[in-house]
Amino acid sequence: MNIKPIDNPIKLAEFLNDPINTGNIVDSNGSYHIKPDALYLGIYEGLVLVGVHEVRNFWQSVVECHAIYEPGFRGKYAHEGHVIFCKWLLENSSFTNSITMVPDTTKYGRAIIRLLGATRIGHLDDAFISNGQPVGVTLYQLTRSQYEELSNVITDTAI
Repeated sequence: MNIKPIDNPIKLAEFLNDPINTGNIVDSNGSYHIKPDALYLGIYEGLVLVGVHEVRNFWQSVVECHAIYEPGFRGKYAHEGHVIFCKWLLENSSFTNSITMVPDTTKYGRAIIRLLGATRIGHLDDAFISNGQPVGVTLYQLTRSQYEELSNVITDTAI
């Protein structure tokens, strides 16, 4: 498993617009909003793109991060992909905090973010409209020191 920036916008769009991957975060017959100011990093198993991490500046030294994985690469595999992303972000950014927003309709997102040890910092009601219905999001944060701990735990267990 490795991580690298996705340099093929068509491949990125195909992955993010596949409802099997995105589930409830994209309306039926809709498309994922690819943000022009975000960096999209792919998690690859060999040559196969199995996960995408979106990262962009949120405010000051806070980054906004979101991850999407193919259903067959969730659970333990996605956790390992997140750790690879943590290491990448530590090496490539001077961020102090990260934030992510998990839609109320996305059970998988809540599970993985809690597994990573994120702190719930709030909730936004009616954050976006999905299939004509308002959906709320829960906000979570991970500090740089939490990223370092995640990186060290995996490094220590891998030795």
